[in-house]
Amino acid sequence: MDTVRNISNLVSQLTYTAQNGKSLWGTLLAPTLPLWLINGSGIKAPWAGVAPGSSSPPVTGMTRGYDFNISRGVIAPDGYEKSVILVNGQFPGPLIEANWGDYIEVNVHNNILDEPQEGTSLHWHGFLQSGTPWQDGTPGVTQCPIAPGRNFKYRFRAEQHGTSWYHSHYSAQYAGGLFGPIVVHGPTNAKYDIDLGPVMITDWWHEDYFTTVQEVMAPGFQGHTYSDNNLINGRMNFDCATLPYGDRTRCTNHAGLSKFLFKRGKTHRLRLINSGTEAVQRISIDNHIMTVIANDFTEVKPYDTKVVTLGVGQRVDVIVKADGKPNAAYWLRSNMTSCSFGNQPNALAAIYYDKSHTDAIPTSTPWDVPDPGTCANDDLHITEPLYAIEPPEPSWEQNMDIGLTVNATGHLLWTFGGVAARVDYNEPTLLAIEGNESLFKPEMNVFNFGSNSSIRFIVNNPTPAAHPMHAHGQEMYVLSAGRGNYAGQPIIRPSNPLRRDVQMVEAYGHAVFQIDADPDKNAGVWAFHCHIAWHASAGFFSQLVFHPDRIGKVPSSVRKTCKEWDAFTNRIVPNQIDSGL
Repeated sequence: MDTVRNISNLVSQLTYTAQNGKSLWGTLLAPTLPLWLINGSGIKAPWAGVAPGSSSPPVTGMTRGYDFNISRGVIAPDGYEKSVILVNGQFPGPLIEANWGDYIEVNVHNNILDEPQEGTSLHWHGFLQSGTPWQDGTPGVTQCPIAPGRNFKYRFRAEQHGTSWYHSHYSAQYAGGLFGPIVVHGPTNAKYDIDLGPVMITDWWHEDYFTTVQEVMAPGFQGHTYSDNNLINGRMNFDCATLPYGDRTRCTNHAGLSKFLFKRGKTHRLRLINSGTEAVQRISIDNHIMTVIANDFTEVKPYDTKVVTLGVGQRVDVIVKADGKPNAAYWLRSNMTSCSFGNQPNALAAIYYDKSHTDAIPTSTPWDVPDPGTCANDDLHITEPLYAIEPPEPSWEQNMDIGLTVNATGHLLWTFGGVAARVDYNEPTLLAIEGNESLFKPEMNVFNFGSNSSIRFIVNNPTPAAHPMHAHGQEMYVLSAGRGNYAGQPIIRPSNPLRRDVQMVEAYGHAVFQIDADPDKNAGVWAFHCHIAWHASAGFFSQLVFHPDRIGKVPSSVRKTCKEWDAFTNRIVPNQIDSGL
């Protein structure tokens, strides 16, 4: 489908509230971001005096508080009206913003009270949670779900700086709209003039997320489910004439694309986030070179590129010099890679210069950079951290192969380390460990690494799908990635390998990760999983236990949430047909 050819005008036919509720993302009303939040720090950066590259955040004495109301609402992000799950009436959800070293406090109220009632939780993607593993937001692992009508207050520290996001980790619930961006301001060596903030790319289904989970978990499922559209900051057009026969859902053509402003001669920072469910995205700006300055929370030595490849959960920060014509407009594009599945795979947003008309249709053409079809991230040789950390010799090596199987009832399941996993919402692993449990059901897929100081994970993927691998609470060293099984290939840059919290593993390929297990920082239970929501639903995750004897006392608020969840499930049995994550 030629997405550009189908656009006859860029005048939105829906109000932004009809498209995205109370969210301003993707509109020209969206604010640019400051270098830091000044309240509490004045005109001086709160990290002034901290050594460049320091892993110790400054002591700011600040807590950034947020109040989140989770509820259902009806909007039309691409013109197709559907029920979604909103944060404070917004899709995507509101920005969480803090300075490096601040504490972040989010009081989450579960007001999903209409039928069917659902639990929820929020995971703070990429945050280390040193000393606070119970704040990770993973139901069945670190907490019970928040019951309908109840609340839970998360509190954790911004130990890293850069770009991330939050999302529900209750089943595949975030595919229904429950996610939003996070920006932690901190020092940077990159020079730029304007921070345009988050650019969230999301593959989008018109059916309810639970309907897709039912399809994925049905006997005879063949492994592919196709999204209906591809959104940038929650907005895109959809050709309503292509609706399936009999679908009478209200649908509006030319609903409205996201728009951004460039100031000629200025350098702009864009915080690219794959907040989607399945698709690997290839992001570009016509006629503009992007300079990559960060992969996930890791600053990298700047390098130029025409296309950024992002798997689900990954972030890349880029800076872009606005060197185009002062009255011009250009397309920002995000195309699903050829190894992803979408009925309309191409997302568009318009970038306008100072003197251009903000309803003009850009006439720019895309870069000639063919999709390699590998779903791989940029070569590890060029993604070099700005500040070097050399991994120690591992104290343990763990093989965790990816597998695909059909069980006795005909269900297609993903295995990780030989197990298709499932959690018990009422019995989180973290609480069981605090109660001195050491034996777990095989389907929980728990790996207890005890007092090991650094663990190397060899992940071979003999399946035809690529996978974005995410470790909670960790910044993984990425030692090797490529085609074929790992066979002792040399570590890429052993004195300074790439560090990030999500890394693509190619189809029929491998990746080698290493995680330092520091008893003073990451003692706890941490999910390690594929970030494709449908794969995680079908069992693709494990639980890593580090230093169980050093886990601090779990707060009473966590136990209270479990008591509230138990009371709810005594009345209503949740329809947990998938893994729970």
